[in-house]
Amino acid sequence: MFVGQYDHALDDKGRVVLPSGYRSHFEDRGYVTQLDNCIGLWTGDGFRKVADRWQSELDAKQVSLPVFRKLLASVREVRLDSAGRISLPRELLDQFGFVDKVVIAGRLDRVEIWSSETYAALMDSDAVSDELAETVARLGL
Repeated sequence: MFVGQYDHALDDKGRVVLPSGYRSHFEDRGYVTQLDNCIGLWTGDGFRKVADRWQSELDAKQVSLPVFRKLLASVREVRLDSAGRISLPRELLDQFGFVDKVVIAGRLDRVEIWSSETYAALMDSDAVSDELAETVARLGL
């Protein structure tokens, strides 16, 4: 399970250090692809579930073959280097406007990697603050 939020730097080669608590989940490999304004990172087992869901969508004709192919084309296998870094694909970094600082956030079954600017704009909105307060009250936290 992935939780927490971490600020990290992106080097000029597109590499980012994963938080130490996440690294053991990616000792074998991980998979990255596009998400909603960020990059998603899954373990091998986690991505297998995503791939199965994508295949089911294709089989049920909920997604077209060209879109399915485009989804698969955006996926990259990543491996940790000796410094605990993964290399992010340049095309995804460019697509989402990554510069030099990133936010790595746990999302239970996956990790999200955000441009710091995009993440700050999303999280600092009044709507998110209001909904968070209502959710915490409703859940009794």
